[in-house]
Amino acid sequence: MLGRILKIPIRWGYTYHQGKIAAFEGRDTEWSRKDLKEASEIHQEVQQDRTLQKLMHAWKHPLKLKQEYKARRVERESKIPPMPEQESKLVVHSQVPITSVATPRDDQIFAVVRLAGLQYKVTKNDLIIAEKLPYEVGQQFTLDSVMLVGTPSYTLIGRPLVEKAQVYMTVEEQTLSEKLIVFKKIRRKHYKKQKGHRQELTILRVEKIEHEVEDKQASLFIPVS
Repeated sequence: MLGRILKIPIRWGYTYHQGKIAAFEGRDTEWSRKDLKEASEIHQEVQQDRTLQKLMHAWKHPLKLKQEYKARRVERESKIPPMPEQESKLVVHSQVPITSVATPRDDQIFAVVRLAGLQYKVTKNDLIIAEKLPYEVGQQFTLDSVMLVGTPSYTLIGRPLVEKAQVYMTVEEQTLSEKLIVFKKIRRKHYKKQKGHRQELTILRVEKIEHEVEDKQASLFIPVS
């Protein structure tokens, strides 16, 4: 009956959905193309097993939501105007203005650095556990993403980074974290699944913190307690 109404040429061995697809193939309008696409999707859904459809939906749907979230985040971040870089601010720990600051010892300097998306407060000979970095054991590298440098007599605040400041680090070890057990269970479904995971980590040692204090007027004076 449906074949007569839609004038679908049903051939021997054809299914109803195959005949419906064949009916739209000869047309070249926008609506016919949409109908052909919908008919093709319905035909593919009918041919696939229900269990396979559920399994595909279980991983495709979260992936689609994740891609949509990333697209919205990129669009949202693109509308935020970039923050202009400014000169770092010098804060002197003194009750009265001074003309110069004393050079501190290496063990009196600390810095706040940005590494692999995280911030670390470091001093000389500190050990840092970070996500895996593409360096060999014993290799030394320089980190320029210094956000703050502090000493007993003054503080340099980066906006966003401190100029002429570097932190020298050495790779001590490439290792794995403690094993994390992931256990899943569904009640009354006889479903149990246990899986372990160990994250790749890099252990770093801070060798030296270098910075320069230019002769400029201090931005702020903090009374010494």
